[in-house]
Parts: sequence; structure tokens; C-alpha cells
Amino acid sequence: MERVPLDENAAARQRLTTLIDSLADDDFDRPVTPSWTVATVLAQLAFWDRWAQTLVHRWRSGELPPPTVPPWYDDALNHTLLPTWQALPGRQAALIAQAAAEAADREIEKAETPVLAGILAADQSNLLDRATPRNDALDRIEHALR
Repeated sequence: MERVPLDENAAARQRLTTLIDSLADDDFDRPVTPSWTVATVLAQLAFWDRWAQTLVHRWRSGELPPPTVPPWYDDALNHTLLPTWQALPGRQAALIAQAAAEAADREIEKAETPVLAGILAADQSNLLDRATPRNDALDRIEHALR
């Protein structure tokens, strides 16, 4: 990644809002996979946006995250949090996802050039590129709603 994808993040956030606004209450219970519903995918997306927001904030505060985590780490977090995400009411998961996307994008926009350079040098561009996971989640949701 050569630059921070601020425009792409904003476009994906708008796509998220547009999709959420179009959903009926029953749509949140629609299965995306056997264990994941539309609401669950939105709750997961909210978590990872909040995770990015928190870590970017810590970078900005001079608290650098650990240099590496094992490759199974993200899957372990998803597996651990899945029951909590499944318990959230659909509309609530959607509101949390919207708020998390807005907060993550605001934190990324505030990041100073040296912080951005540090994040990129540490190969943590996923903290700055929120468009890719949002669009992936939205693609899965839209496919399930067809």
C-alpha cells in the first residue's frame, strides 16, 4: 500500500450505511454461512473496525502493538467472539457496525505521517485499509440476500 485509502474507506462506509438502510428486520437473520447470519457478519465487521481504531489510537499515543502475532490469532478471536456476535439483535449489530466504521475512519484520518509510516513499515496496513474487509463482508451479505 503506497497511500492510506481514505476515499476507499469512506466509500465502503457509505456502502455499509446504504446496505443497512435497505435491510428489513428479517434480513438480519438471513444465513450467510451455516453459523453466520447477516447480523453476525455486521457484528464481526464492527469488532475489526473497533480493533483498527484502537490500535491506530495506540500507535498515535506512542504505544506500539506487539510486532507479530501468530497466523491463527484472528481466527481465534473470531471463534471466541462468535457466540457474543450471534446474541446481538440484528438492528443493534448494524448500528454498532456503522458507529465502528465511522470511529475507525476518524482515527485513521487523524493519524500523522510518521504514525502512518510506522504502521505501514510494520506490515499492519490492514489497520488503515478498512475498505477491503468492509467490501468483502458486504459482498458476502449481498450474495446471501439474493
